[in-house]
Amino acid sequence: MEPFELQGSGLTLNELKPADAPDVARYCADPVFEEFMATPWPYTLADAQSFIEEYAPQAWAEGSEWTWAIREDAHGPLLGVIGIRLPSGMLGYWLGEPHRGRRIMSACVDLVSAAAFERTDIPSVGWEARIGNVGSLRTIERSGFTYTGEAVGKIPGRDGGPIQSWTARLDRPQS
Repeated sequence: MEPFELQGSGLTLNELKPADAPDVARYCADPVFEEFMATPWPYTLADAQSFIEEYAPQAWAEGSEWTWAIREDAHGPLLGVIGIRLPSGMLGYWLGEPHRGRRIMSACVDLVSAAAFERTDIPSVGWEARIGNVGSLRTIERSGFTYTGEAVGKIPGRDGGPIQSWTARLDRPQS
């Protein structure tokens, strides 16, 4: 599948660019990532380059994950990243620390969920986060997801082991 752009709520979701690597590396070095994310730790510029130049393009080509840079305009600086794995419909996202608390991610979740329902036949968009990631939970709740409880997460931890997670889901709108 070819990458496509999404726009709405004053935001543009588009392809990650090699020039985004320093921002990805800087944002992903936030200690919050060590606690709540399964990204490599410590996160390096090489990790960011690999994600941008190898992982994301390959996932788009295979149709296994749609991954976008979050920007305030198409050529603006990177604010964060959002993606959805297919066919599972599992959503993942993060924002750089300076951009949190502005409800940017809620708007992005809405855009990606709508695109997933329009372009695929998935019955729902799923979400999980390590227990304690309150900011991520609030984002999902604002986007109309239904909290479904605690469970062993589908996405393994940094060490490959299971993570106790909060889970939620947004069902396909009835037509």
